Amino acid sequence: MLIFIYGDDTFRVQEKVMTMKKAFAEKFDANGMNLDIFPEDGKTKLEIGNILQSACSFPFLGEKRMVIVKELIASTKSADVKDWEQGLVRAPESTIVILWETLEPKALEKKPLFKVLSEHSEVHFYPLPELIGNELILWAQKRVNNLGGSIDQSALQVLVGRVGSDLWQMSAEIEKLVSYASKSPIDSKMVEELVCASFEGQIFALVDAVSKKNIKDALKLLREERWSGANDFYLLSMLARQVRLLLGARSYLDMNPGAIKGELASELGVHPFVASKILVQAKGFTFENLKDTYNLLFRYDGMMKTGRIDADLAVDLVAVDLMK
Repeated sequence: MLIFIYGDDTFRVQEKVMTMKKAFAEKFDANGMNLDIFPEDGKTKLEIGNILQSACSFPFLGEKRMVIVKELIASTKSADVKDWEQGLVRAPESTIVILWETLEPKALEKKPLFKVLSEHSEVHFYPLPELIGNELILWAQKRVNNLGGSIDQSALQVLVGRVGSDLWQMSAEIEKLVSYASKSPIDSKMVEELVCASFEGQIFALVDAVSKKNIKDALKLLREERWSGANDFYLLSMLARQVRLLLGARSYLDMNPGAIKGELASELGVHPFVASKILVQAKGFTFENLKDTYNLLFRYDGMMKTGRIDADLAVDLVAVDLMK
């Protein structure tokens, strides 16, 4: 049996692998004699001989053995595909091979080894792409419930907005919130006080403050990012990206005043979750204002490259320009 567990949601990918590993141990391998994980401790290279020997061996005093191989598909060169295919398909029915991959599903499914192995019988697939929108909200809600906590819907929206789709951070923040709230429901105030926003979440929050002409909050968010070590060149590039998206959204809204997030997501090529935020923010600007700011960003980019302006000053001036 061959099992693909793959996707850029590395949290859920690892969680799925660990769940299968635990279930295997409980059912077939209480003593740990029939489990191999590659690459082995202290090594980074996948040795084809060692892996295929393990996969093709019969279980020791048991019914099944499990072989877990990390990043095989992503790292295999075209010239080696045939050797891996021939070796893995020779594995006996008593062997369960799990291929643990952390590449985005669509990209991984184009890999030559994925394609050839997918054609064989007894192959199972668990694609786990990064969660967005309602799926992300539902995952966070379920995580809170599984830990014995509860959270109101406004707090859930704030939590997802602050953390985004990084489930490693999301899981840690939820554990912290459930512990802090004890038996009480988690509310927005708790989230705002305890949860550190991801960088993308901070950029959205900054643009929210700017779109509402809230100078105090905008300057506070900029200050927090700098204190946390954010590079002003990166801050400026993220602001430029956000302004481009806002320009596209504002232009689309001007032509289609009743536009909804699904339409905007398709038009801009972004996730619906991102589109919903941009849709709200774009209403706080005019097209001319955004066009002027984008031209300003272009001018500052050239000035920074020639040393005529510092990146931190450029960031501040762009923020001020957006609040005019």
